Amino acid sequence: MTYRRAHYVLMSLAILALGAAPLGAQQFAGSPSSVTTTNYTHSEWFPNILAPYGARFVPEPKMSNSELLHSLIQNGKLQLSLNNALALALQNNLNIEVARYSLAYAQTDLLRTRAGGTFRGLSPGLYGGVTAFGAASSSGSTGGTGGAGGFAGGASAIDVGRVACCDPVAGVSVGFDQNTTPLNNLVLSGVRNVYSQGSSVTTFFGKSWLTGTSLVVAVDGSREYTTEQNLLYKPFTPSGMTVGFSQPILNGFGYRANAKFIRIADNDVHEANSVFSQNVMTTVANILDLYYDLLYYKQNVTVAQKALSYDMKLEADNKKQVEIGTLAPLEVVQAESQVATDRQNLVVAETSYLQQQELLKTALSKRVSPQLAAAQIEATDNFPAPSPDDIPPLAQALVEAQKNRPEVQQDQLHVRDQDITIDAAKNALLPTFDVFGTYAPTGLSGNEIVKGVTVQNGIVQSLGDTLQNKYPNYSFGVTLQIPIRNRQAQADMTTALLQQRQLQEELQEERNQVAQDVRTADIAVQQARAQIAAAQKASFLAKETLDDERKKFELGESTTLNVVLTEEQYITAEGNEAKARDTYAKALVQFEQATGTTLQKFGIQLADAKTGQVEHAPQIPGEPIPAASQP
Repeated sequence: MTYRRAHYVLMSLAILALGAAPLGAQQFAGSPSSVTTTNYTHSEWFPNILAPYGARFVPEPKMSNSELLHSLIQNGKLQLSLNNALALALQNNLNIEVARYSLAYAQTDLLRTRAGGTFRGLSPGLYGGVTAFGAASSSGSTGGTGGAGGFAGGASAIDVGRVACCDPVAGVSVGFDQNTTPLNNLVLSGVRNVYSQGSSVTTFFGKSWLTGTSLVVAVDGSREYTTEQNLLYKPFTPSGMTVGFSQPILNGFGYRANAKFIRIADNDVHEANSVFSQNVMTTVANILDLYYDLLYYKQNVTVAQKALSYDMKLEADNKKQVEIGTLAPLEVVQAESQVATDRQNLVVAETSYLQQQELLKTALSKRVSPQLAAAQIEATDNFPAPSPDDIPPLAQALVEAQKNRPEVQQDQLHVRDQDITIDAAKNALLPTFDVFGTYAPTGLSGNEIVKGVTVQNGIVQSLGDTLQNKYPNYSFGVTLQIPIRNRQAQADMTTALLQQRQLQEELQEERNQVAQDVRTADIAVQQARAQIAAAQKASFLAKETLDDERKKFELGESTTLNVVLTEEQYITAEGNEAKARDTYAKALVQFEQATGTTLQKFGIQLADAKTGQVEHAPQIPGEPIPAASQP
């Protein structure tokens, strides 16, 4: 069993002994990201029918670090494996946290388009800066049903044309009117001036569908009193009902013409997932690079410490030999000078190591708490061991990249969006040919004098006349409008086709770039593997040379300067080997990015990244190399 597996098993057993969940289960879970816990594509209205008229609950962002981060800090040290680093990034990294909002934006956009609005895209803009389009048209009434000085009211005045898709609209209108009108004759009214007073109520309902069908239903009634003498009813209560529909047959007909924004918004949901996946891949790759650089700087510190330790011993030995007269004092000066240089190199190495820790702390936390700031990171994993099977053959990698790269997926979705736009533009080329109809019965009642007796009738009798179709009114018609030359629609259609061709070219350009990225990354891995082999050989030879030079110095056949120079060569060779391993590890990261396999390679579930609750522990492929041997 390798060291890494043994370490994993022991840690799991220890946690089980303490009553906690094993690594890879609840230990990684953390708390879910609030922005992804709600499905924004649906509007809840039942049983709370008032819910659509208030803002939906959106939780405040959680700015505290996950429990996993706190649990890893023990005795002032952050014991950090690569598995834990990736889990912490999914839980705490603010780049991923900010990217999650695009998922919610896409869902609200889909909800908006289903109501009849335009799509706003994955970046809707702040402060409500995007102008709404396609808002529901209002319905109202003008004019009167006879008398009363043109009192506002009457179903015949309701607009029965198209209403905006797709949420229905309902309403009620209540009005009151009073006026006095002078007259110039007594024949019709029997008085010199007319005083009138009236009140009315109108209710209406409108709905439009993606087929282009529009329906409006309105019912109204009023009560009016006037001082005119020659009236049958006084006061009188007219009523009316209107049922109207409109259906486009050519321009504006069908799902393809009216669901353009819904279809694009639905594609945007897929694009949001792709963009989010790309952001997670980029962040994971950045975490891997930071971790591998941390290992490199850690090895630099180790190399610098070894150099200082040996040179301090050399300095002490030289001083003893000078005291007994077997070595010239100049050798001590040279040894002291080298010790001073080694101390400076160690300070630089330790500073770089500490700075790299700070970068990693920031990337793995929502905020660097005092506890985290004071902790020193102890990286428990090492560089990946070179293997001929660490990357697939180039032909296979090219196929995987075209299938997995988010950039290709996004360009494909853009082409699909343009196909939807072309469908709508084709429909807009057609003439307008609409069929419409209206059914509008009316009723009239009121108080009347029959044989000297006042018979009282009201709105109930008037509405009864309306519903019994006592006074029917039917209308039906068609509207044909042919735009001569049709230049605007043709220009829009041509623009849509040009944009489609351009997007197809951009898609091919992206495919070419992806292939180039894969080939470049493949070369980088091959070169890095060769650099490790060369660096290992150089380090081995430099160590052998240093050992020989030390023996010669002990026999009095070499000088301190020669030993120091040989040691510098060995230290440089060790540093080059560490750098080669860092380069190789980062070349693998580059290759995984180029092929779009970063998440699969490390066993990262996109669902975990969306919620920030890591149900499946990341898995580091392969085995880490053993620690570098000491000289």
